[in-house]
Amino acid sequence: MAFAFKSGACTPRSIAWMAWGVFFDSARSTNNTRIERLWVEVGSQFARRWRAFFYCLEALHGLDRTNPHHLWLLHLLFLDLINLDCENFCAEWNCHPISGEGHDQSPEDMCLLGQVRDGMYLDDCEGTDLGVIEHHYGTFGPPLRREPGQTGAGQLEDEDIPLPPNDFDDEEDEEEDDLAAQIEEAQTGHFHHEPVPVPKHANPFDDDGSMGLFYDALEEAINRELIPPGYGLLPEEWGEEGYPTFEILKSGRRGGRQLRVALPDAIWRPRAEMWGRALAILNQITYVNEP
Repeated sequence: MAFAFKSGACTPRSIAWMAWGVFFDSARSTNNTRIERLWVEVGSQFARRWRAFFYCLEALHGLDRTNPHHLWLLHLLFLDLINLDCENFCAEWNCHPISGEGHDQSPEDMCLLGQVRDGMYLDDCEGTDLGVIEHHYGTFGPPLRREPGQTGAGQLEDEDIPLPPNDFDDEEDEEEDDLAAQIEEAQTGHFHHEPVPVPKHANPFDDDGSMGLFYDALEEAINRELIPPGYGLLPEEWGEEGYPTFEILKSGRRGGRQLRVALPDAIWRPRAEMWGRALAILNQITYVNEP
């Protein structure tokens, strides 16, 4: 999820884009207070709870963050729920009043008033493949080389336009090879830390049969409300205080700051049970299929 701003409103796209919007702003955070404030709201409203939940899965229920199969399973089980939280947050945000320049109007109000004053904006590229957009709106094909006297703007069909040299393809390949280095050099000044490696996720099933078996077994486990042993989900596997209803998140450079995040049992324990069922079935199928 990210946020595309139109008259103060936000819409869910991909959360990576919002992160890039924060990290690529080279100005001081005091000059970027709106996006900083919105990022705080995203964390307090739902992102922190998901983060705390994943820490809980790792501590109690067998999640291995370095295992690409476990990350694939997280995507399968919870990505739609996270996107739903993003959409709900956007809907609430777009209805809240904005002080200052907003004059206590909500983003929805400002959007409607802007449409009444300036007309409706129609995006003729919405839903269009990016390749099609690039073909019609960007540059396409080899560059045209103009002779003296040719303006290049609105050239007539009978104008003599020489063909590019034969070595054009080689030049283009060299330019593409240098593109990554050029981007890295241009953006170096915007980063003050080493890049963070992105964990990989991978489907553990090599064929449709194993995938179908996984889905069928998971559906049966859900219908029968089965709780697998050994995954920290049974009462005898809990401590004296019972199943935890909160998680402590550490922050700061040395982890000196701690934030207690509530995980209401009625919401998060069923999700933990779903994870335990799916992980147990995944482990069983992959163990049987091992050579």
